[in-house]
Amino acid sequence: MAAVQDWAPPKDMDPECVALCVAINKLSGLRTTESCCGHGKHGFWIWLVADDVASLVPLNYWLDGCHSGHYGWQLVVSTDCSHDPESVRFWIQGPTDAEGYKQADEIAALIEEKEVVQHG
Repeated sequence: MAAVQDWAPPKDMDPECVALCVAINKLSGLRTTESCCGHGKHGFWIWLVADDVASLVPLNYWLDGCHSGHYGWQLVVSTDCSHDPESVRFWIQGPTDAEGYKQADEIAALIEEKEVVQHG
């Protein structure tokens, strides 16, 4: 899967998720499928599919606090326990508060600047 250059956020998307989803969809091999800002009740979540594990490296790099300056973000993987590779799902999660929303925008800007421009 190539980068989704013409991806546009759905009209009903939580505005706090837009910048990070746009940036993720510009990374080669990744496509977001769902998102939720948490609405003050749970973590900031964005679900995605990946062509392969290597496609996740740039995203995981910028989620790491050593590179973004924001700690508490993580890339998560799960399966439905069927042993079917198609059941593997990825999502990122982060804090649900005004600071977390600001961090999402800043991580998105890093991805856009450092990954998409230099490697896209």
